[in-house]
Amino acid sequence: MSMEDNRLEALAEMTQGVDAENPTHEQRQQAADTQQQTASMENGARDWGVMMFSIGGLLCMAAPELKPVYSEDRCLQWGQHMQQVAEKHGWNSPSNSPEFGLIAATIGFAVPTFFVMRQKLAEAKTAKETILGGVVWWWKNRKNKKQATTKEGENAKASDGSHA
Repeated sequence: MSMEDNRLEALAEMTQGVDAENPTHEQRQQAADTQQQTASMENGARDWGVMMFSIGGLLCMAAPELKPVYSEDRCLQWGQHMQQVAEKHGWNSPSNSPEFGLIAATIGFAVPTFFVMRQKLAEAKTAKETILGGVVWWWKNRKNKKQATTKEGENAKASDGSHA
């Protein structure tokens, strides 16, 4: 390598350094597009993961043993895969769908209400059967008690010899 080649190589390295520090408009645009695409993918993955986490939270109300299955980490991992599928098919992320938010919010009210009301109705039915059952038993057996009391009185009188 000649001295001139060394100087050209040194000059090329300096130029590359300056170019790296001062990218062209196209390079800046490409970097911005890449950054925007990465941010979009991360946001979409997070949105899909939150959707699965929300569904899991609702299911865990009925089956708490599912809580480890629907952990934040697992849901985020699922969201990353779902975002890739959504990108492939041109689907919107759940955050772009207000209907999903409405459905999730409604289910958040409906599921706990359903379970509580089902329990309350079962408790009311049991209480009704207990109270009503006691009243019905009393009503049916009140005549038997009167007859038993009357027979006991008659037997007592008969044994006294006062009523023969």
